[in-house]
Amino acid sequence: MKSKATAEITRQKILDIAAEEIHLCGFQACNISAIINKAGISKGALYHHFENKQALGYAVVDEVFAPKMIAMWKPVFSSDDPIAAMTSLFREALNWTDCECISRGCPMNNLAQEMSQVDEGFRLRINDAMCRWQNGIELSLQRGQANGYVKPEINAKQTAIFLIASIEGGYGLAKNAQDIGILSACVTGLIAYLETVVGSRA
Repeated sequence: MKSKATAEITRQKILDIAAEEIHLCGFQACNISAIINKAGISKGALYHHFENKQALGYAVVDEVFAPKMIAMWKPVFSSDDPIAAMTSLFREALNWTDCECISRGCPMNNLAQEMSQVDEGFRLRINDAMCRWQNGIELSLQRGQANGYVKPEINAKQTAIFLIASIEGGYGLAKNAQDIGILSACVTGLIAYLETVVGSRA
């Protein structure tokens, strides 16, 4: 049991360090030797857990990047009033003064731009995560409509896509300009938009 637990700890350590490296320099430029050195393990130990660099990258998407993205949005997904929940989430973002998403960008969006055209495994995994994000927002908006917190005339699917595209676009513009003010302007605009779709019960 101790050996199994130790192996799992080592595997998670590799994943966390690999996620950090991929977020910093992208998947293709990510250096396996750097991950091994930072983890303090042998090359054999890494390949015991992950068959190759590609398998490690897939695991980072499945087990680190995607779960973190979905977890951030769980308060929205579970709320009867998704507009209030999203507004609260966005207002928290306005308090950011320095964030990796500015200097490095959104890790999922980065990988989508880098890998979707060159590796189908990455594309499918990223698309699955984005679809779960979209579906979560869409279902929460529909629930909000049923409860009177969201205007009944809005198209929940189109709105979910619009929100995600705006957020990811804001991240990309802010990263390129290295200017958090751009992301803040995007978030402020999204909050203003959400105020236009509030239902009669709110």
